[in-house]
Amino acid sequence: MSDIGTIILPVFALIALGYLMVKRGLFSQSGVDDLTRFIFYLAVPALLFRTSASGVMTQKLELSILAAFFGMGVFILFGCYFLMRKIGHERSVVVGISACFSNLALIALPIVQTAYPPEALVPLMTLITFNAMVLFTLPCIMIETGRNPNASILAIFTGAIKTVLSNPLVIALVSGWIFSETGSELPQVIDRITELLSKAAAPCALFAVGGGMARYSLRLEETKAPVLLVTFAKLILMPAGVWLICTYIVGTSPLWTMIATLGAAMPTGANPFVFATRYGVGDRIAGNAILLSTALSLITLSAFLLIFPSP
Repeated sequence: MSDIGTIILPVFALIALGYLMVKRGLFSQSGVDDLTRFIFYLAVPALLFRTSASGVMTQKLELSILAAFFGMGVFILFGCYFLMRKIGHERSVVVGISACFSNLALIALPIVQTAYPPEALVPLMTLITFNAMVLFTLPCIMIETGRNPNASILAIFTGAIKTVLSNPLVIALVSGWIFSETGSELPQVIDRITELLSKAAAPCALFAVGGGMARYSLRLEETKAPVLLVTFAKLILMPAGVWLICTYIVGTSPLWTMIATLGAAMPTGANPFVFATRYGVGDRIAGNAILLSTALSLITLSAFLLIFPSP
């Protein structure tokens, strides 16, 4: 139990620190946005590049976790959407994406770095690569076709693929893998620069999560039913479903099953709020879902680490 405390409590302490600093006006929301850009464009890509360049990606990839993770994610997306249809098509789409979109890069990554061996990063990076392409694109199609029945689904998919290919995280992963195939060692200067940036990834990411949460205010009111559904689906149903599929249907190895389940157990990421503000609908649902699921994940992730201790 003490090991779980040393893993989970520092993670949530940094999130709380970011939240309090912004709430007290000691750190601005614009500063959080700038820090997030640093994380997204430099710190996390440096970590992914170093990990991939080390040759760890040459181990056998168990792509069956994609079927488990995204199959369950799509099931949760449409299940929550249909359960909430009474609040309107577009708001129920926001409920769906909030219930299935995990915070993989900013919360899962620091936890995996701390709790599990380096090879555990490989299944997590595999999920990060496809997460937005699958679980962000489908809700976009649902909104776009609802607003315009003649909208081109092919154009939406093409745009999603372009977005993925230009994503700094994907570029870092692929370029690191290509470099590892050369059998060369990183030049000392590049090695040192990426090492320093990598060390900044986890603390900065957690601080930014907390700072970003400070823009939301947990006043459930009319959002109570959808937010409670989202939180239950995100923290309980999705990880349970992914574990069952990995264990009894696709038969992935214990390590890959564990990381896929951990990824599914993450609280709601920031993308649903970005999605809601982009389309001008359901931003309070997404914001409250992020705040509540992140707060309660302190309990659910602690339970997860009890069930799946580090090998």
